[in-house]
Formats: sequence, structure tokens, C-alpha cells
Amino acid sequence: MASADMQKLAQVLQETLQPDPNRRKTAEGELFNLESVPGFGPLLIELVVTESASQDIRIAAAISAKNFVKRQWGDMAEKELADQEKATIRETALKAMLTTSGNLRKQLSHTVFLIAKKDFPTQWPNLVGILAEQLTSDNFERIVATLSTLDQIFEKYRYESKSNALWSELKLCLTAVQEPLTGLFGKMLEIIPQKDQLSSSDAGNWIDVLRLIARIYHSLASQDLPEYFEDNLKPWMEGFMALLAMTVDSQRSTAGEATPLDKLKAEICGIVTLYAQRYEEEITPFMRPLIEGIWGLLVNTGSDTRYDGLVCAALDFLAAICLRTKYEDLFRGEGVLQTIAIDIAVKNLTLREEDIELFEDEPLEYMKKDIEGTDMGTRRRGAIDLIRNLCKTFEAALVNLLAGVINDSLKREANWLQRDVVYCLITAMAKKGETQRMGATSTSELINVADFYKNAVYGELSTEIDSSAILKADAIKFLVTFRTQLPPQDIVQSIPLLLKLLGSRHVQVHKYAAWAVERLLLMRIEGRPLFSAANVPVAPFLAALVACFDADPKSQNSYYLIKALMRIVNILDSNTAAAGGQIAMKLVSMVEQTIRNPADPIHTHFLFETMCVLIKKASAHVAGGLDPSLLPIIEMILAQEMQDLIPYALQLTGVLLADCVTRGAPADAYLGFLSFLMRQDFWAKSANIPAVLSLLEIYLKALPDKVCESYSTLLVTQYVRLISSKNLELYGFKLASLLLPHMQRLQGIDNPFAILFNNILKRLRDSKTPRFNKHFLVFVARFVVVVNVETFVKVLEQMQPGLYRMIMEKIVGPALCDCRAVTTADEKRTIGIGFGRLFSETAGALGDAIKALAFATRMLLDEPPVSTNFGQTLEDEQASMYNAEGEFVNPYSQLSNAGLREEVLAPEITDHKAFFEAAVSRIPL
Repeated sequence: MASADMQKLAQVLQETLQPDPNRRKTAEGELFNLESVPGFGPLLIELVVTESASQDIRIAAAISAKNFVKRQWGDMAEKELADQEKATIRETALKAMLTTSGNLRKQLSHTVFLIAKKDFPTQWPNLVGILAEQLTSDNFERIVATLSTLDQIFEKYRYESKSNALWSELKLCLTAVQEPLTGLFGKMLEIIPQKDQLSSSDAGNWIDVLRLIARIYHSLASQDLPEYFEDNLKPWMEGFMALLAMTVDSQRSTAGEATPLDKLKAEICGIVTLYAQRYEEEITPFMRPLIEGIWGLLVNTGSDTRYDGLVCAALDFLAAICLRTKYEDLFRGEGVLQTIAIDIAVKNLTLREEDIELFEDEPLEYMKKDIEGTDMGTRRRGAIDLIRNLCKTFEAALVNLLAGVINDSLKREANWLQRDVVYCLITAMAKKGETQRMGATSTSELINVADFYKNAVYGELSTEIDSSAILKADAIKFLVTFRTQLPPQDIVQSIPLLLKLLGSRHVQVHKYAAWAVERLLLMRIEGRPLFSAANVPVAPFLAALVACFDADPKSQNSYYLIKALMRIVNILDSNTAAAGGQIAMKLVSMVEQTIRNPADPIHTHFLFETMCVLIKKASAHVAGGLDPSLLPIIEMILAQEMQDLIPYALQLTGVLLADCVTRGAPADAYLGFLSFLMRQDFWAKSANIPAVLSLLEIYLKALPDKVCESYSTLLVTQYVRLISSKNLELYGFKLASLLLPHMQRLQGIDNPFAILFNNILKRLRDSKTPRFNKHFLVFVARFVVVVNVETFVKVLEQMQPGLYRMIMEKIVGPALCDCRAVTTADEKRTIGIGFGRLFSETAGALGDAIKALAFATRMLLDEPPVSTNFGQTLEDEQASMYNAEGEFVNPYSQLSNAGLREEVLAPEITDHKAFFEAAVSRIPL
């Protein structure tokens, strides 16, 4: 790209910064189009380092470069970059990161990390070596950039599972980094005597470098103790002890935020905890002063929010060592357990003013910490974990110590803060095991949770609905946590109480009650649902939940209400289902509100899930179905090109169309949507592909002739695009499978079968992967069953005489061996049936190769299948949309309640292994 291109790019970026939304949207579209031009990535990075450009343009270019890399190196790449262009981007991004500072460096550091996530070490083996060289530099900005990038790259070693590939990668990193990192740590420690002469800014930067060094050290030692670190344990541990004891007067907290020194000490506590758990023998010589230092932090640190991360890290340390036999005597010392229980645990369980303000002003954030496990790094979570671990060794003593606190706090004159602590203490001591689906799965023999529920919790749930909102939340949380440990009749009797609580004036109580409803309605007793319309007042619940939405202007930022509404809709009785049109219109109004004001993505997702459930439950009870209520909002989403909602709209259309076919209603009203579905730009966006294919599948069942008459060329073109992409190949095979029953209907396509296999064979020749090989095996088997053996062989032989046997020997045979342990039960069934037919009908063409092929297939069928979503409950499937950090991750916006149930291939065959054996038994091997 020339300088003119640079100038044009700068102008487009300038337009993306304009306050006028129309100009911004136009510029963003132009920027998106430029991404497809070769050389776009390197040009962006070149603009970042162009000092003559304005700072705003350079930052916009850096952010665009990061986002471009995120897309192109992610799992949903819109197009595949040439290897040379990727290499250029790697080189220029790294160089730019090392020569910039401030916000530019931060953006580029993250860009390098995003590339490294995918390319290091296979495509970028020298990355860490180049970065390690910078650790000996005298350029402070360069050191910070290097440490920041290494920290991001190495963090995965804290949680990834052991493997040979991981060990090789870690060894490569250690060889490059361990020595210069240790040297840099030593140089930073030399500054301690001069710390008070540093300015506040310089001191903060110096401490931040120490924190990054500690984080990298922590990550590199997480899998196993590296030999170099073991040999140099003394300088590291003595350095950590010095830093734990260090104070820096210039470091002041801003708005309750942790200072760099607070974060450094918290990181050191995490390192010492790791060593105490994993490398006990090696750290023993240093343990006594480390325990004293961390104990001192707990006792002497105040209750300010700035110290929360540090206190929690120190609590985690105590929670870890109290489980070690070596330190048991320390906890049995006179008064030690009492000090921990009262002065440390209870103190850190008690809500502070900041916590109460969070409950009142940011209830969703409070709930996430309270019930979703996002409270890591909070004092309350640290104290609860400490109590749980202490109970594993000192349960009787601890229960006796805390019994007095609990009894005093339950007295009528006790204030509500003390009663709140009781709920935490009882839950921490009583709960022994827990799952998301079941809640507490086992409890302490020393604490009767059913009695506590009857004597304290039930009363709290039954009192005036507007009193003490936090205690109401505590009581609801206790009910949900111990739901499988309480008598079923208590759970059933709680439903009317929760309905009343939905009428509270506190929106926080609405959310807790809705969460409880959603959890309890999933309960099963002896395999049968505990709840149905017979014991749940469906209509009053619907009215109450709708009223909760209306009462809270921020309701679309909370997903608890909509998930509860979905569960209630799922048990609609016929009388309430007759009002399905009214319910649908309320859901439509909620979508319209989401369009006007961006909503929480989980709320939006379950809003459309609820629509799908409503269609299935209520459509048959509503004259004319729910089409008139829901189609207008779908049309609006598609017409206004609301990109985030288009995948949902397409899936919802599919559910409506499938329902229309099921009811025997004419599907002509859906012909107009075909033009939307077949738009080139819909297919061009990767995030739309699963939804597009889901809807296409339903159209091909309902209106196959209409689809094939007008859109054959587009479908074949998209198949070629998808199958050629490593990121989208799965959807290429999916589209090909959808088209198999309709190949004869395709209009204007010469020899469509040849097109299918020509493009597959091109991938097998140029860029096959183990995953592609597996998809190919399953597709061949499916082709044979859906079409026939004769056509499959004929297509290959017409392409090249002898090609059938060559493909079977050179590609299918090795793939059968490689895919033994990576095929699902459904895939094994397809392969067993398809290859059974293939071998029995083409034994002559395969000749002596058939013996090895049959043996490899038999071995694949005998291997245990890998797990799959098949057989999962909807709850399991929806739970899988959250990552380990509890974040909602559903890039393709796939709805659990949309789409057709996958048809069983050759349903007349009930035992695919027996079928395969019978088929090959007729072949003389």
C-alpha cells in the first residue's frame, strides 16, 4: 500500500471519531471493507508509529489493529490472511510495541498477545527469545512493554492441563526468560534503600515492574518448580519477604483502589500459597518468616476497600496451610483458632458501608459476587474459604467456637448485620459439596440445615416483604443453596413465598426471588420434575414477573427475571397458553426496549429463548399461531440490519416456520424471508452462519423447491467458501449435508456432486487438518446412506480413474486410525452404517485394501466415544455458554430451544456395530 492509502486510512479513522452517528457508521463500514484489502494490517501498524499523525488517529489505528487481529486470529475469522501477511503483521506489531509508550504501547502489547495466543510457539518460535533480550535493556518503557506482554502470554500456564506440548513450550520460555528475569528482579530490589527518594509516579512505576516480575514468576512456576528457580530460591524468597515488609509513603489510594504496592503484596501472597501447596519441602526454610509476615498483614491491615485483594490473598494463604499436616500444630496453639474465627473470619464476613451501597446501587454486581462465584478477591469469599478449610481438620472445635456467635446473633435484639454474618457462617460450615445444578450435595453432620431453615430461614421469607432486603436475599440464597438437602414439601411451600417477594418494593429482592424460581423449577425428584402447572400458579407468576420488569427501569440489565420468566413459560397450562399472544407482545416490547437501549447480552439471549419456548408451548392454543405477534419484530430486525440481533431473528423465524409446518398451516407467509436469508452479506458475516444454516434446514424441509429454484448458485458458492476456510469448514460440511437430499433439485448447476468433492479434495491436498479429516469421514458415510454407494464411487472415478481406491487407501484409511478417539457416539454410528454399506458394495474395487480398512473401522467403532452435547439437558447446554470466569460466551448466538432435532440416520438400524459386522462378514477378507 502506498502513502495515498495511508492518508485514506487516516481519513477513515478520523471519521470513526466523529460525534455524528451516521458519519461514524459509514466510516466503520468503510473500515470493515478495507480489512479485505491485502496489506491492511501492516498499514494500520505503520500508521500507529507515524509520529506526524495526530495522537487521536494513532490511538484509533492501534485500537483498530488490535480489533483486526482479534478477528483474524480468532475462531471466527471473516477471511484467512496469507501466511506472508501474517508474518509481516507479527514482525511489525512487535517492533511497534517496543518503540512506543503509554496507551499506544498498551494496545500494541495486547495485539502481540492476541497473535501469540494462536501462533506461539508453532508459527512464532522466536517471540519469547526476542522479548527476553529486552529484559536486560536500560530502556524502562521497553522493559515495561516486554514484561506486560510476557505476563499475558505466560498466564495460561497457571491453569492449562499438563501435556507434552505444554512442557515443550514451557521449557522454551524458561530457557529464554528465567535468567534475565532473575537478574532484573535483583536490580529492582537494589532500589529499595532509595525508595523514599523516588517521586510518587516513579515509585509507582518501579513497584509495577516488580508486580509484573512477580506475576511472570508465578506463572512460570505454576506447572512445576523449574530447576533454575529452585537453585535460586533464596534470592527470590528473601526478596519477597523484603517486599512484604516494605512501606512506601508516596503510594496513596485513589477512590479506594488498591495501590501498586497492595497489588504486589497480594501477588507475593499468591506465590507463597502456591509453594506451600505444591513445593512444601523446598519452601520450608523460608516458611516461618513468611507466615509471620502474612499473618502481620492480616492483623494490621485496615478495612478499607483498597486492601480487599491483599487481605483475600492472605486469607487464601491461611486457608491453604491449615490443610497441611506440617502446620497443624500452629493452628492448635492456645487462642489461635479463636483469633482466626472471631478476629479474622467474622471481621471479614461483616458487611461494610461499601458493600451495602453496592447492594443498593448496583444489585446485579452484588448478586454476581454473592451467588455466581465472581467474588474471588473479596474479603467475604476469603473468609468463607478459610472457614471451610478449617472445618476439614478442626470442625468440632470451630463449630463450638462459633456457636456462641451464631446464638447471640439470632436473638431478636441482634442487629441485622450480625444475622447476615450468621447465614455466611452456617453456609460455610454446613456445605461440604456443591454443583451448579444441584446446589449443596452434602452437608456437615454437626449442623442440621433443615432445622435452621424451619427456625430461621422460613420465618425471614414469611415476614413483611419490604423489610430488611439483605436478610431476604440471604434467606433466598440459603433456600437455593440447600434445596436438595431440604424436604421436598418445604421447597414446594416456598413457591408462594417467592411469588409474594416478587411484589416487594426492593428490586434487589425481585432479582433474588426470580433467581430462586429459575433454580427451583428445574428440580427433579426420582427423575420427575418437582414442579408443573399443577403446583405453580403460572398466571400470577407471569403477572408478577412482568410487573417486576415494569418496576425497574434497568430490568434489561438483569438476566435473572427473564430466565425465571422462561422457566414459567416452559410449564404453561392450557388456559394460560391461550393468552400466548399477549405474552408474545410483552416479549416483543422488551425486544423493542433492547433495540432502543443496549441490554445485557444474557438478558437478550434468554429473551429470544423465551420466545422460542413460548412458540412451542402456546402456539397450538392460539388461533392462527403466534406468527402475527412475532413476525413484525423479526422483519424490523432484518430490515434495519441490527447485526447483534440478526442471528436471533433468523433462529426465531425457523421456530415459527417449523411450528407452521407442524400445525399444517400454509408457509407462504415465509417466502418473503427467503430473500433476507439468501442475502450475500448475511452469509459473509461468520457470526450469522450457524443461524443461517439452521433456518435453511427448515426451509429445505418446508419449501425445498422454492429454495432450489432461486438460490442454487448462491448455496453452492457459499459451500465452496465455507469448505475452503479452516475456521468455517464445519459449516461447509453442514451445508453440504443439508443439500444432499436435494441435489437433483439444484437449478443451473452442472454436476453438483463433482463440485462437492472437488472442493473437499482440494482441501485434503492443500491444507488438511485432523479435524477436517474427521468431518470428511462422517460426510462420506452420510453421503453413502443419504444418496447411495454407486453415486459416490462414480463421482470419484469420473474425476480420475482409480481415484476411489486411492482416496480410500491414502486418506480414509489413515483418517480412520487417527479419529478413533475423537469421534462422538453419533459420528461412530454414521461411520458404522455408511462404511458397512460402502465396503459390502465395493469389495471388488477395493481389492486387498479392504481388510485394513475394515479393521481400522472396527477399531474406531470399538473406541469409547468422546463426550458431546448429545443428551445434555437444556440447562447443561445453557450452562456451557459461560466460561471459567463466569462470562457469557456465545459467539454464534445459538439458541438452545431453536432448530430442529437432528434426524436419526437410517432409523431402521438399531445397532450400528452389528450392522457393520454383518455387512463385512459377507466379504471374503
